[in-house]
Amino acid sequence: MRFSSIAVVVCLAAAAALSAGCASSRIAQNKTVQVAGQKLEFGGVYDPRGNELSLSVNGDPVMRGSFPPYTPTLNLNAQYRGLDVRAECYFGSVLGSKGGVVGIVAGAVQSAHSKAGDKCDLHVGGKVVESLYF
Repeated sequence: MRFSSIAVVVCLAAAAALSAGCASSRIAQNKTVQVAGQKLEFGGVYDPRGNELSLSVNGDPVMRGSFPPYTPTLNLNAQYRGLDVRAECYFGSVLGSKGGVVGIVAGAVQSAHSKAGDKCDLHVGGKVVESLYF
């Protein structure tokens, strides 16, 4: 009986740790580009608990937004040191993390369109300069 109680506690602790890890923020690897003689280092943080995305340039938070319910795309715009900066983001996990039929259908649609993963294409002056992956 003692072994059963310990096993249950261990299983519950593992499940809690796993679910806490799934809800933690994800940080993109920073990417650096040169545009119009300026060095721009892009970074980003995604918080799945609120579907919130924050993007930075040279450490300054310049773009922030939330994914609407059941919508895997988010477009953000900003001005940074006189440059037009834009991000076109597609986060498959926004739909894929939904349970049941929604998650299954979202996965099938994403596979059919060759869209997978969570990323933002970064534009400066109307041109794609880099992509951040989360």
